[in-house]
Amino acid sequence: MAKSAAQVFADAYRLPPAEALAYMARRDALTTTYAWQDLLRDEHARQFTVSRLARVDLLEAIRDQITRAVGGDLTRRDFNIKASELLARAGWWGEKTVIDPATGDAVTTRFDPARLKLIFDVNTRMAYSAGLWERTQRNKKTHPYIRYITKGDERVRESHAAWHNLVLPADDPFWLTHWPPNGWRCRCRVTAISRRDFDRGTAPDGSPFKTAAPDLGTREWTNRRTGEVMDVPRGIDPGFDYNPGVASARSAGLEKMVADKLDKVPAPLAQAARKAGMLRPQTVEEFQAAGRQIVAQLPDAAAAPLAARAALLARLTEEVGISTPAKVATKGAGAALVAEASKLFPDAWTQAADELGPLYVKARANSRGWHYTEGEPKFPGAKTRLQDFGTVPAVRGAGYIVVRTGALENAVHEYAHRLQSALPELDALFQAVHRQRTAGEPLESLRAITGGGYKADEVTRKDKYVNPYQGKEYGARGALEVLTMSFEAVLGGGTTGASRAFKAFYTNDRALFEFVVGLLFHWKP
Repeated sequence: MAKSAAQVFADAYRLPPAEALAYMARRDALTTTYAWQDLLRDEHARQFTVSRLARVDLLEAIRDQITRAVGGDLTRRDFNIKASELLARAGWWGEKTVIDPATGDAVTTRFDPARLKLIFDVNTRMAYSAGLWERTQRNKKTHPYIRYITKGDERVRESHAAWHNLVLPADDPFWLTHWPPNGWRCRCRVTAISRRDFDRGTAPDGSPFKTAAPDLGTREWTNRRTGEVMDVPRGIDPGFDYNPGVASARSAGLEKMVADKLDKVPAPLAQAARKAGMLRPQTVEEFQAAGRQIVAQLPDAAAAPLAARAALLARLTEEVGISTPAKVATKGAGAALVAEASKLFPDAWTQAADELGPLYVKARANSRGWHYTEGEPKFPGAKTRLQDFGTVPAVRGAGYIVVRTGALENAVHEYAHRLQSALPELDALFQAVHRQRTAGEPLESLRAITGGGYKADEVTRKDKYVNPYQGKEYGARGALEVLTMSFEAVLGGGTTGASRAFKAFYTNDRALFEFVVGLLFHWKP
């Protein structure tokens, strides 16, 4: 059955989100603005804003939800539901009057389904656009040309329709200003093509290519917020006349320049600069490179795993801060064990988990351990029945953990699942690693691979993980054990038995080990 035009358009944006996630990760500054003109062009590569949303905590929550959407964990419908509930609880749903600090005037803003749709569409399309630019630049040896494609219906702007089937080299200056989206609600896209397809001269539907960049000139536009007069290419909405991928790469380039400079200064100064936030990795590769530098300075974990772990924790204590225990609403051996495990993670991560909701913990002898965090209750007064806890009120963000008695490594593993719920952007990086490592691999039965006591529906993409369970996939939720087993191996190896996992991880999966170390030192909520 042929796909509809809408499906074809949607498929065009379903690229592996690692590059798109990197774009969102670089937008780590939250900026309150009072008109869309307050933040333009390259400023969006480092800053996230929603015009006239004057509360930083709400900005952060909405940015985090959009990041989840870019990573494939949240649909637009889910985003609209969660964001509307968030804004309603905070008293920001519907009309809201705020004071514009630039003028002192009271201005009215409205948050409704149409506004949320626009926020979602603009931000996710910009992220995908930035990721697609990075991808096309990486592959331009085999696909050196870019083709501009419109939706082809009556809603397409006349100026954009004139660019349909325009094919230019990937390095043509045209793409610095005309890389879609090129306006509010613009649905245009681009695709990379090979020299062979370019030489054919026609699109798949037989329509001819246009191979000369149009010179439509510019028009003056005055930013009414600043008074600045800018030249904007004709046919492009002000604020969209830039390439988000180039802007993001420029931001990454500045970070690399800082990194190169820090490599040339004394180690104590470089460590202080990194601690102060002068350099923060963004991509999987950058976190791995940062971790590699740290691992190289530790004792050899293959020969002395306990000494290497002790040195690692000492540096984390000094440079990051890992002394704060999680807040646990229950008492007893399980609560004490999870509190101890949480002190191995960065304090900022533990704080984020604490803010998610109350945490209840129990210990059971010989338990495999499990974790559950409550999502949005289906209706007021809803209850959830949980093994070991019985029937409990369904409270959004409430967490429940059962750990194996006396097993610190198990507590680290289960608390890491709690962090997954609190820090979806962190988990998105592990999901990206898993997708890259297992591309093209089939799902296999854990029971068949290990001969162990797994259920028939427990499946994995085993890759070269030390333990095939690490690649276990949970349907649409992804591979949730990549993060948890990584931290279990790195942080939970405080005993002679558990140190074997630390050594095996270091020896047999060094790249992932270094990535995890890089995250522990440099990833911030």
